[in-house]
Amino acid sequence: MSYQLIALDLDGTLLNSRKQIPPEAVQAIRTVCAAGKTVVFDTGRAVCELEEQIALLPEVRYAVFASGAGLYDIQEKKTFGLCGIPSALTERIFALTRTKDCMPQIVTPDADVIQASHMENLEHFHMDVYRPMYEKAMTLVPDIYAFAASCTDPFLKLNLYHADPQERIRTRAQLETPELELVYSEISSLECSAAGVSKGSGLERLCALLDIPMADCIAVGDADNDIPMLRAAGLGVAMGNAPDYVKTAADRIVSDLDHGGCAEAIRMLLD
Repeated sequence: MSYQLIALDLDGTLLNSRKQIPPEAVQAIRTVCAAGKTVVFDTGRAVCELEEQIALLPEVRYAVFASGAGLYDIQEKKTFGLCGIPSALTERIFALTRTKDCMPQIVTPDADVIQASHMENLEHFHMDVYRPMYEKAMTLVPDIYAFAASCTDPFLKLNLYHADPQERIRTRAQLETPELELVYSEISSLECSAAGVSKGSGLERLCALLDIPMADCIAVGDADNDIPMLRAAGLGVAMGNAPDYVKTAADRIVSDLDHGGCAEAIRMLLD
């Protein structure tokens, strides 16, 4: 099978445990792009959190961001194909998180927003590893709930970071509805997206615009929110550091994030 496109998750996949893109992955991307193949980011991150990867890899033109809720043309600096969460559902989510020890994070087309007091206490929510990126990318507001009430931009995704990872299980049970996609991520986060939105659906929308059949795509990931794209692609590849239940959703398994696994997957475009 000759594949045309590879979709790469970032955290836990393209990025190693130091949150860096290993040199062998950079070289692999440049090699496959020079051969006429397409590489896209398919990530839970907001656009403003991609600056470092975009600067390092100008060969990558497109990103699926906010776990499939938006598409981004890096060359044109343009977001499109947006799928926001209905306002009635965001109000329900915020009414619940007010009662919990929780850090809500709001992803809009142009910003990633958290409360300033939460930024000072990221380790409490098991997110201190992202502090350098957050300090560069986050929009800080004094009151996340006041911001949510006044913001007119669509909310593409809400990340609910819990101090107690077990509490997110209870949060998920309280929010379950066919109108929401709820997915675990990181140690303590619950991702909330509109129904039908996933990294897989975002990749499908992008591939339709690029006129690339999903059967001609490879998807690479390591986490719960990667499962839809692993299943949607012609070849799903799980990282060696992925949990077993993610590996069972994939067709192939490569080495882990610190031992060249992503570069190994990228080179499959040339097999």
